[in-house]
Amino acid sequence: MTVLLEPVPDAVRLPAGFRAGAVHCGLKKAGLLDLGVLVADHDVEAAAVFTRNRLVGAHVELCRDHLARSGGRVRAVLVNARNANCATGAQGLDDARRCCRELAQRLGCPTEQVLMASTGPIGLPLPTERIVSHLDALLERTSPGGGLDFARAILTTDTHPKAVQVDVGRHCATGIAKGAGMIHPDMATMLAFLLTDAELPPAGARGLLPDLARRSFHRVTVDGDTSPNDTLLLLGGHRPGAVGHEGAVATARALLQVGQRLARQIAADGEGATRLVTVCVRGAADEDEASHVGRVIATSPLVKTAVTGRDPNWGRILSAAGRAGVAFDPERARVWIGDTEVYADGIPHPEREPEAHRHLAERSKVVLGIDLARGDASAEVWTCDLTADYVQTNADYRS
Repeated sequence: MTVLLEPVPDAVRLPAGFRAGAVHCGLKKAGLLDLGVLVADHDVEAAAVFTRNRLVGAHVELCRDHLARSGGRVRAVLVNARNANCATGAQGLDDARRCCRELAQRLGCPTEQVLMASTGPIGLPLPTERIVSHLDALLERTSPGGGLDFARAILTTDTHPKAVQVDVGRHCATGIAKGAGMIHPDMATMLAFLLTDAELPPAGARGLLPDLARRSFHRVTVDGDTSPNDTLLLLGGHRPGAVGHEGAVATARALLQVGQRLARQIAADGEGATRLVTVCVRGAADEDEASHVGRVIATSPLVKTAVTGRDPNWGRILSAAGRAGVAFDPERARVWIGDTEVYADGIPHPEREPEAHRHLAERSKVVLGIDLARGDASAEVWTCDLTADYVQTNADYRS
């Protein structure tokens, strides 16, 4: 069962000044799109957030270097699926550099203005010749309407492409992402690309992105594993300049909305998922504390399998919160499932569990909540249930 939060779009509107496209270069079977590119008409401001895993894919090291050397200016992003180019040593980095160099030559821009991202199995050499030999065809396929092809090309175990567009006055903010497994908020989540032609706030992309990531992609988890290739990129089509307060707020709000909607889509499409789970934490001392407790609950296999079994096992929610390292008093806490409070002020309410069970059984989008009774801050974290299909998907991932 796929939990589809939003209809798969017929098209993805890209901001003015951006093009996208995709081709099949032989990485996926059956002629599926597997190589995509985002291209800006001119170099644009960029910022990135990467995995905190000690193991990193070659593209992470390359992107860090290129962003530093270009002063955060980017012309294009090349993305391949079905190969992570990770744990491939110096050769993997050389391969990624060659791909960027070849694309830069075709675009007539400095090599450091081209970034690359890879996703797929770890430890396989990058099929560089296949990628390079398809760059001309790839660029021919780029267009302002090519966003959906790009979204399809970067998928791995996802069941559908993930794309969101929000208007910002006469401009727009668009996000495209992939991710269904190896998802945990220790960076962002797998691969995500945010684009806008709206003028960025004075702090620019680098000032905006960390807080955006903290309030969106850092709050989604599928399985507690962090990919060595996690990459979140923000590309702004306008140079930062004199932008009024209202314009800055509107741009930031639109990009945050895009990020949060993509994060929920990723959680809902978790491998084997049958339920999107929103963990709502209230009564925390501050927002970071609330999101931390939410992540501990959302990552608990016992909580996630209880949702799979439609079991309103509130004790697992309370117990997970209790090991989060936050000094709250369980005797003052409240726990609810859906709209039903099943534990409050040290007193369980088993007579209400049938109603909570119906919420889990009848809804594809379910809510688990806890009030820590120690402050006024709150946060939401998004996850999914843990099913036998998740085990099967990952047991057979490379076969």
